[in-house]
Amino acid sequence: MTTVLRIVLISDDQYCLGLLKGYCHARNYEISQIAANTESINKIIDMQPDVIILTLHSVQNRLKTSDLELIRKTRIKHVIPVCCLGKINNVSGLDRKIESWVDVFLDDPLDISQLDNFLRNSFIHHDHLIQDRRRGERRLTNDRRRSLSQNSDSHNKQLDDNRLPKNNNEDYFVAGPFQIDQRAKRVLLNGKSVDLTRKEFELFELLATDVARVFMAEEIIQHLWPTNNRATKSDLYQYMHLLRKKTEDDPNNPQWILTIKGFGYRLNVATPAEVKVIKEFNSAPSIEQRVSRFN
Repeated sequence: MTTVLRIVLISDDQYCLGLLKGYCHARNYEISQIAANTESINKIIDMQPDVIILTLHSVQNRLKTSDLELIRKTRIKHVIPVCCLGKINNVSGLDRKIESWVDVFLDDPLDISQLDNFLRNSFIHHDHLIQDRRRGERRLTNDRRRSLSQNSDSHNKQLDDNRLPKNNNEDYFVAGPFQIDQRAKRVLLNGKSVDLTRKEFELFELLATDVARVFMAEEIIQHLWPTNNRATKSDLYQYMHLLRKKTEDDPNNPQWILTIKGFGYRLNVATPAEVKVIKEFNSAPSIEQRVSRFN
């Protein structure tokens, strides 16, 4: 049975709503519209959306900073992609920090083909992803109920254990100072959570799976956009730049995510000697000279 994609639209733009209703009807998606106010935004989780769409031009004068923060926390905690209609540069009065957590900015007025590409790329396997997420939520609810039925000592012990990362959990692994929780879609740097969007997490997760390997740019593009043959290196550069801004002390002189010129990228959790080799490799003027330094 196909899982219906649920969309929540934060907007009072009736033209946009009309377009989306027609699109969702054709795709067998569900769409709900809510007003841009705190009371309505607080109800988003009860609606169990799979994606949130926000029209910047129609809500900029009503959304408070606290409302945006609530949307951001909802997006991170429940792993719900956020799509904004309109470019942040063209909208006054909004906190530019939203660039760091919104998944995609689409053209205004709405181009249905752009939205369709985003949803297809983000939810190409959405039936399985959504079902897995909802099964996980049910498991969490059942676990809580079982915990409450136990005596207080064992209950407290279980809570303490659940707060600790499990290094033997296949969904959790460590790469140098980074901890990657694949189930919670979360990255920590020296124990501090790094606020990543969906694509940024997927990019970092790929690099962290094999820290001894250089991932080719074309390989990363295929991983991030498996069904979009129009994705280019420019798209990758944009996400790499955003990822470095969140993980590096100096994004222009990265310590962790290194560019291997002529090839691609690698996550640097190497020894000082290995870092020296990488720097020497990058300083060579040609690919042939770079490769020869390893022979």
